[in-house]
Amino acid sequence: MIRFELRDEYRWKAWGFDAQAIYTMNSNKDLIRVPDFMARLSIYPTISLFKNAAVLQPGVDILYNTAYYASAYMPALRMFYLQDEKKIGGYPYIDVFVNLMVKRFRIFVKYQHLNDLWGPNKYYMIPHYPAQGAAFKWGLSWSFYD
Repeated sequence: MIRFELRDEYRWKAWGFDAQAIYTMNSNKDLIRVPDFMARLSIYPTISLFKNAAVLQPGVDILYNTAYYASAYMPALRMFYLQDEKKIGGYPYIDVFVNLMVKRFRIFVKYQHLNDLWGPNKYYMIPHYPAQGAAFKWGLSWSFYD
């Protein structure tokens, strides 16, 4: 298996672009299967608020991989096995998010898998096990000093 990866974090004025592209050449697909191409892109502006006391980052994450015959899972044996019945992938996963940092306090809000709202419900991470649907997630972090 040969893997080529390109990764870059590009900043232009207030905008940030984090990109990753992976191409994999697999000479023996009877042994292990992975998608030929995977890509991830994050686009977000960084906005300073209240005289640089707070930083706001609204943005979007996009993840894509080509369709391929992924290994299936057998719960009774607790093992993965090769299958040739169902391809997975070939569609994007789109997440929208907002990050806010005020001094040492951070909060994030994320709507995961946005395109699940308008597309057909055929999203799988492994065959016969659907991927998580659209979900609203949030989190807080507050760093204290000793």
